[in-house]
Amino acid sequence: MRAVSFLQRVLADRSCFLCGDESELPICTVCLAQFRSCDTQWTDAKRVAGQFSGFSAYWYEGPLRQAILQMKVQGEFQIAEQLAQRLASCVPPLPLADHPIFVPIPRFGQTDRDMRHDFPHVASRLLAAAFHGEDGAGLVAKIRRTPLQTQVSDPDRLTNVVGAFHLRSGAPERLQDRTVIIVDDVLTTGATISAATDAIQQARPHQCLYLTLARSRATIA
Repeated sequence: MRAVSFLQRVLADRSCFLCGDESELPICTVCLAQFRSCDTQWTDAKRVAGQFSGFSAYWYEGPLRQAILQMKVQGEFQIAEQLAQRLASCVPPLPLADHPIFVPIPRFGQTDRDMRHDFPHVASRLLAAAFHGEDGAGLVAKIRRTPLQTQVSDPDRLTNVVGAFHLRSGAPERLQDRTVIIVDDVLTTGATISAATDAIQQARPHQCLYLTLARSRATIA
């Protein structure tokens, strides 16, 4: 079935975006049940790009991988809200409850309209409300266009985004001495998290953690 025809049927019949079965939600409960949990708590582990502390909800495989690709590549933003709610519901308590600030990974040239639908920004808003924190959208900017991480080899991922992020005006004052949670959709090598952390560390936060919906099984060095 052509993608356009499938999308029309989904919108008309309120069907699952992944399997096409009848569903009131973009992703049905049967497909959601196939998501495989990843971390059970906040962890400190060595990734390809370095040592990081954080939490990932699911393995990047099966129906979840399909959902993320549809969301990112095909722009099916209805999925982003549901997946962000799913992430917020399974995050364990933060190591430090000091009014954390959630900073979404930005894209180059991202507009305010893009931010309203982009998964990291949607998730940051929900997480800030769930953890009595603050949404840090717009504090970090991506200052140069880079090839998608999925389009380069693992070694090249490590250099692809080096220096790609910087703090916007006013960000250091809001991030200093805070627990900062970097929010993204998928953790693979950790290169993007590392580059964003380098920028955020200039503000001297108390702690910098990552939070992702999914993690590739290739993340451990």
